[in-house]
Amino acid sequence: MQVRGVSVVGVFTVVVAALAAQAGSARAEVAGMHEGVPWPVIEAPVARVLPLPEVTEPPPPAPTRAGRKVVALLGEIERTLTESSYQHTTTVRAREGVFNWDCSGMTAWILRRVAPATLRGLGGRPVARDFARVIARAPTERSRNGWRRIVRIDEVMPGDVFAWKRPRGMPSRNTGHVGFVVGRPAPVPGLPGGWAVRLADSSSFIHQDDTRAHDLDGGFGMGTMTFLVDAEGRVTHYGWAGTRSSLYVITEVQFGRVSP
Repeated sequence: MQVRGVSVVGVFTVVVAALAAQAGSARAEVAGMHEGVPWPVIEAPVARVLPLPEVTEPPPPAPTRAGRKVVALLGEIERTLTESSYQHTTTVRAREGVFNWDCSGMTAWILRRVAPATLRGLGGRPVARDFARVIARAPTERSRNGWRRIVRIDEVMPGDVFAWKRPRGMPSRNTGHVGFVVGRPAPVPGLPGGWAVRLADSSSFIHQDDTRAHDLDGGFGMGTMTFLVDAEGRVTHYGWAGTRSSLYVITEVQFGRVSP
């Protein structure tokens, strides 16, 4: 979802962003075909911009030692950041505060330092779909190869990894998206099945309440997305721009807890 320039995905994302900015006005018509099927998107369940859930307490600690290390390293990156841009090669000079990467490059760089076992079997340069695949195959009751899958969104915690695979029909050359959860998910009042989640990722396109709001190069940042869940609490759709999203993309989102 975050290729820059004039590619098909760039056009699609700009359209989605423009529609999100119009969320308080008339509903937008959804149109478009790719791979022989319609774009996998729906209109937002509510036609107006809703306020995000009020957060009055700091996020709870991550439930695993590796998760706590993830949160600490994300905080260190945020504090020391001097330069970041979204690019498909990873260039990091941590002492200088330089972090140039894409979403999978960021995730792999962090996990390699705090939970290297999670990268075994993913290859030398894993992409978003690889993270989604390995999390989807992880057990739910225990950890295996550094991963435990979290099924219900109300059980997701800071330090967990989120990932999804590009759904068929999405006009993108990327394989999906991946990053880290930094805040406890909270239900959005007035949005049926809607949850707000504070995330850290690398992107060219901003989320709601995003730290990259005035950054033209994108890269590392934190923002809020909204997700729609089914009756079992499984994520079925994502809204890139949080409660400002006029469109939601239909895809299964995986959440993985890293260990030890």
